[in-house]
Amino acid sequence: MSLPPHLARPIDVLLIDNFDSFTWNLYQSLCLLGADVTVIRNDAIPPSAFPELRINKLIISPGPGHPTSDSGISREAIQYFAGKVPVLGVCMGLECLVDVFGGDIAYAGEIMHGKVSPIRHDGRGCFKDIPQGIKSTRYHSLSAGVKTLPAELAITAVTEESGVIMGVRHRKYALEAVQYHPESILSESGDELLHNFLKLRGGTWEENPEFRVLDQSLPPFVIDPDQPIASTSAKVPTILEKICNQRRKDVAQAKQTPGTTPEDIKTLLHMNLSPPLISFVDRLKDTHKKPALMAEIKRASPSKGAIAMQANAAQQALTYALSGASVISVLTEPTWFKGSLLDMRLARQAIDTLPNRPAILRKDFILEEYQIAEARLHGADTVLLIVACLTPERLRTLYEYSVSLGMEPLVEVNNAQEMELALTLDPKVIGVNNRNLHDFKVDMENTSRLADMVKEKGVILCALSGIKDANDVNTYVEQGVGAVLVGEALMRATDTRAFIKQLLSWPEPEPKGKGKPAVPLVKICGIRNEEEAVAAMEAGADLLGLMFVPSSKRSIDLEQAQRISSTIHAKRLSSGTILNSSADAVLNEPWFRAHADRLSDAVTQQGSPARPLLVGVFQNQPLSFILDAVATANLDLVQLHGTEPVELSKHIPVPVIRVFHVKEDGSGLEDITRPGLHKYLLLDAVRPDSVDGLSGGSGQKLDWDLAKAITHKGEVGNVRSVSTDGGPNASKEYPLPIILAGGLTPENVAEAVENVRPWAVDVSGGVETADGKGKDLDKVRAFVRAAKGGAALAK
Repeated sequence: MSLPPHLARPIDVLLIDNFDSFTWNLYQSLCLLGADVTVIRNDAIPPSAFPELRINKLIISPGPGHPTSDSGISREAIQYFAGKVPVLGVCMGLECLVDVFGGDIAYAGEIMHGKVSPIRHDGRGCFKDIPQGIKSTRYHSLSAGVKTLPAELAITAVTEESGVIMGVRHRKYALEAVQYHPESILSESGDELLHNFLKLRGGTWEENPEFRVLDQSLPPFVIDPDQPIASTSAKVPTILEKICNQRRKDVAQAKQTPGTTPEDIKTLLHMNLSPPLISFVDRLKDTHKKPALMAEIKRASPSKGAIAMQANAAQQALTYALSGASVISVLTEPTWFKGSLLDMRLARQAIDTLPNRPAILRKDFILEEYQIAEARLHGADTVLLIVACLTPERLRTLYEYSVSLGMEPLVEVNNAQEMELALTLDPKVIGVNNRNLHDFKVDMENTSRLADMVKEKGVILCALSGIKDANDVNTYVEQGVGAVLVGEALMRATDTRAFIKQLLSWPEPEPKGKGKPAVPLVKICGIRNEEEAVAAMEAGADLLGLMFVPSSKRSIDLEQAQRISSTIHAKRLSSGTILNSSADAVLNEPWFRAHADRLSDAVTQQGSPARPLLVGVFQNQPLSFILDAVATANLDLVQLHGTEPVELSKHIPVPVIRVFHVKEDGSGLEDITRPGLHKYLLLDAVRPDSVDGLSGGSGQKLDWDLAKAITHKGEVGNVRSVSTDGGPNASKEYPLPIILAGGLTPENVAEAVENVRPWAVDVSGGVETADGKGKDLDKVRAFVRAAKGGAALAK
């Protein structure tokens, strides 16, 4: 292939970027040292283009993941340029170098994210003239293993406290690599190390005698035989054993902490402070297309290190739920997986208001009943029981205890022996982990080998770990797998919803109302008598507002409200229409969108006995009066038009519209998207002469540009439903359904609908007679026509 122009010229330093932000820190450090650096991504060119490159030096950058799957052309570049030019690897660059020459890359025994460790080194090559004991900044969980290091490579540096390999060097070629980040501000002598590399020339150490790599007069770099060295062949303790040992210590500390003792947990559960349960098994079964998705929230792992350290558990959970996940698995292990119980609690809170929320799985190393009770208290619907962690007696005891709390566990196995033991429990759900937890190696055939053992046993089989694409999923479905758990691939996805649809081969659902304009509902407020109510109903109004605020000139008493209600309810039922909503499975939508869609579906069906709905309007009035009015006038909704506490909605037996009083400066919208309390939102403009900061009754027009911005910002603007930045693309799917009020008239409502795209419009003064003593019925009809006809313009 012909190289792009910026690569067709002579290049001083070529830096291959493994899609890591630290690449740019490395670039800056090199440039400050006088290097002319050209950066390319690890997929920018094919290896076949290497002969066309004219470079003096090569650097392989840090990067996430494993060198065999995530380093692109980096390994091929090392192979090609070895012996031709000096090569430096940083972090993943070291792992690539070791892998190229046949060494193993595995778990380092610790996850380091921004941690500083002192290192000792051999004083040769890039470490020439650098002091011993320098501080190194580490971002990794993988490392080279001393027992599998090929003979061509020499260890050049290790951490002082744990003996993890921090540097390797080829014995002949000018290839050197460090596991830590010399470019970090916390790493000592980083510039000196990079400067040494920049002084190298040619492709061999023989061409660089001043760096003394081949100097036999220097003492060898001795590794203390009593010092632990990370080794991929180590058998004891395994990774699983290390994790379980640490979890026992964590649990012991939690049980001794005031407020989280076993007695505290028991008391809190007896007080019913744990959130309500849903059936884990039912969620796996009730999916519109097999398999069910168990989407995992995982920041890091012992095998891959940091995966998504900045992940927000609540945001990720809501993204998964709105994308079709049946179960959300939350890692709560803090040391290796960087999770917490708080993550799980917030994930649960984020999805609690969805109509068909996913089940919450506590993914951890459960060793005691305490952890199961703890999980239940913090919102889990199920827990993971790993057979490899437990004796048969403990496995049965913990299984039965979990079931006693209403949580059917997910029982995890890795081999046939564990499967046989799991089946003695008569469980409903078994997961086969494709990853061996002792060495964290993945075997994607593991689920396939064990699938036959559960056939005809009424067990839902789940495939766990290593699933990356639709081919993996389809293979498992053919073998009878009912659910797949996906973690790392989802956490790394830039477009979560699209990735899920592609992974599970889900078709795009047909949008609601495809091909139709979004017709807003119309609310006529301030109805005073039966004649006005019937006229508004016949004009096509969807909601009628009855004013109970004593200071309003449109206020009516309960007797009058009862007469209006009797008339409207009689006419509503006279149509004889029976509603027949779709019987499709309930899909998840955000709180306000779900309620708005349901109400719209109810009142817009032909001859609907639900139209128009009667709305009682109140302003800072006693709850007892509101309840009396609801019962007396048989109100369908309540509108709180004052400064009532938001939690008042919990005590009102009908849905609540909450009014947000918007000031000229745009304030007054605090917590507008808070779900779970009122079901509908109304925006109105604060009166210019208002001393109490309230809106309504003045004809004051609301700023339509502001209302449009609020609508377009969306109900869940931070959810990665379409894009990782949670930007405008995410809000398009879930615009905030608002009721627009303030200064609307028959003359301007079509323009308002076109500009703002509200879910509903609300008018009172704009359709009244000149003397303001009643409704002008011609204006009412004109307003409804203009509002609903204006929707065609907004299509």
